Amino acid sequence: RSTGSSRIDPEQVPRPVGQAEPVREEGGRRYETTKYHVPPAATQVATILDRGSASCEFMRCTVNQVPAYPSTANTAHVPIAVICQPFAELTEFEEPIPVVDFGEMGPMRCTRCKAYVNPHFTWHSQGREATCNLCTQRIEVPEEYFCGIDDKGRRRDYMERPELQRGTIDYVAPSDYSDVAPGMPTIAFVVEATHQSAESGFFPQVFWTLRGLLNFMESPVRIAVITFDHALHLYSFYPGLAEARMITVTDIEEPFVPCSPAALCIDPLDRAFRGQVEALLRDLPGNFQAPATANAQSAGGAALKVACDLLGSNGGGHVIMFQASLQNTGIGALRFRDDIRLSQRTEDGAALFQPQQAPFFEAVATDCLQRGVAVSVFLAPAVGVYIDVASLSTVPRRTGGEISYMPGYDPCVDGERLHYDISRTVVQRAVYSCVLKLRCSKGLTVESMLATWEPEVIDPSTFHVSRLSVDATCDFILVHSERIEGQKYVYMQVACLHTDRSGQRLIRVHTMQLPVTSSLSNIFRYTEIDSVTNVLIKQAAAAALSGQGTFKDKLSKSCVDMLHAYRAHCASMTNAGQLILPESLKLLPLYVSSIRKMAAFRSGSDIRADERLSALIRVLGLQLALTAPLVYPRIYTMMPLPERAGQSTEVGDNVHMPPTIACSSDKLAIDRIYLVDNGVSLKLYIREEVTAEQLLQTFGVATPAEVAEIVARPEDEQVQELSEEAVRILAIIWQIRRERTRVPWQPLAVVAAGSPDVAKVLATICEDRVAGEMNYVDFLCHIHKLVQNKQE
Repeated sequence: RSTGSSRIDPEQVPRPVGQAEPVREEGGRRYETTKYHVPPAATQVATILDRGSASCEFMRCTVNQVPAYPSTANTAHVPIAVICQPFAELTEFEEPIPVVDFGEMGPMRCTRCKAYVNPHFTWHSQGREATCNLCTQRIEVPEEYFCGIDDKGRRRDYMERPELQRGTIDYVAPSDYSDVAPGMPTIAFVVEATHQSAESGFFPQVFWTLRGLLNFMESPVRIAVITFDHALHLYSFYPGLAEARMITVTDIEEPFVPCSPAALCIDPLDRAFRGQVEALLRDLPGNFQAPATANAQSAGGAALKVACDLLGSNGGGHVIMFQASLQNTGIGALRFRDDIRLSQRTEDGAALFQPQQAPFFEAVATDCLQRGVAVSVFLAPAVGVYIDVASLSTVPRRTGGEISYMPGYDPCVDGERLHYDISRTVVQRAVYSCVLKLRCSKGLTVESMLATWEPEVIDPSTFHVSRLSVDATCDFILVHSERIEGQKYVYMQVACLHTDRSGQRLIRVHTMQLPVTSSLSNIFRYTEIDSVTNVLIKQAAAAALSGQGTFKDKLSKSCVDMLHAYRAHCASMTNAGQLILPESLKLLPLYVSSIRKMAAFRSGSDIRADERLSALIRVLGLQLALTAPLVYPRIYTMMPLPERAGQSTEVGDNVHMPPTIACSSDKLAIDRIYLVDNGVSLKLYIREEVTAEQLLQTFGVATPAEVAEIVARPEDEQVQELSEEAVRILAIIWQIRRERTRVPWQPLAVVAAGSPDVAKVLATICEDRVAGEMNYVDFLCHIHKLVQNKQE
């Protein structure tokens, strides 16, 4: 893609827009893991079939051909990184992961590098010896695992051995793999019961959702319920009683668990307790209707400590904290640090990123890691009220919990998101007490890791965390330790020891195979833009969190270095004035320009410390599937609808999607309705000159508020008395959600011209000038100039 040096044509610049291909079969196109050069895009609807190398849903590499020489890697400047989401959910069309049990002997492993046996081990000496594919060590096959080989060198029992056919496998862990016997994880719901929490609708919404979830919990499961205001209230359950007993703990400086864990942690599906649990969840919102003058004290620190002690003494699990105000009394109390709007001086911002009461939170986090307890926080402060995300996120970040921040909580706007976020957190197949390690072929080594939690101090290829969710993602940055000599392929193997929900100790092993190349142009040809962007955005977030003010310059420098390497070594014969972009990275300047404008990376008066910090933490744990839409939101025209959009494709319940348009305000007409999709939420944006008559014609109602009520209904209740156009609009919204089954639910909001939410929508229109950053075309010219300067 090139244009004359004089002017870049704004219509010709690279953008990820246009008409998406409808899927031709249920589950999308099928890909075998050993047959693609570059995996399908993380945003594509696809079914991945494991044929001996792990599915790209679990592991991807930024480069799909790995440079053999360190000098080639250094010249290309493309980061070599493995992006790993070890417990990603599979779709119904994908094969379940086999579980293999070798008893106390455990799986066969390399004696030198400790890699697990996988489809790429080679076998010799009639099957008595094997060669490890990672470190090339020749090892003796244990007697119990011996089997003869055929004339092609393949074991004769190959067809009965899933671990020799599949890139991903679960092994049952022998008892000597763990210091402690695994226990069944418990979930503790710890809910703030202050006036602020009840008044905002947060307290009742939490219990309404938990009541509904009882029907979706799968046995075996154990829960505990704690509420807190200026004191702690725990609820004990005994068979034969009509309702749970409340036990109040008023000592909030040295709080303690007041009775046996067996009475506090129970199975809500057990008929002896089901009635008590339902009655408690139904009645609690009414029991805490305190008058506005009531005590506004919140003993959140004491509640956190008691919940962690309770679960730690009972086999570990997950503490889910629901807080609506700053915890201001008892142990771990926080003071209001006047939320200096993050001024232009980044050092002020960095100070607000440091937790208060650090010794308290560090002690809780260390204890949680030792005892297999994870903590998640749902924070719903009133509009403009500081809740100190920096302090409250310390334990969740260390232990593998979720951090959900909903400022200015309003049940009508945020209730849907809260409901689905709680549901996903509780019902998903998360795993506990995890130890993960990445092993690489000889010649490659792990330099650093990027995730919301920290790696081991001495070894960045390993981490230990209390919980990994199905969305948990980490990026490992690799460097060459030596040349990769005489090998056609390199291998990366992730092994994660964990406890599943039923209390069984397992080892999840993913093994990925990639070809080696000595060609610089092949590195660029087989690089994947979403993976590179995921690494760059996390490097920027890690730098911003540590208070480095230069992360935006580093982003631009990475972009220039990659484009210059391609220009100088792969396209040197072209006219010096031309802008030349490698096909695989043609969107890189657009994505870098957009990252610089994101709320997480903006300092200025419009972004509060809590908001910016929660955005940075979200970015640090960003899944690959959400990277592209978060960096460059998809915008669809919803009124008028293009032909066929929203109508059935005749494949399952799929419908045709409208084309996406450029994410630029120049392209937004003032008399239309648009759908803005950033992967996290959906916004139906009604522009200024859309008339009440048009709304009446389409939705049967005249105001945006009434439109919001219609689009909020569940899918199966939607179609009564709506026009054909409205039915098609709703079908498109549900299609987007259906295509994203592997990622969290996307709530939908209606944004009308003139409402306060318009500013937030416009801040995501990333081709415009935002917060002092150049528009996309100007930034592209700027990058082009920097590449030219470097050439000269």
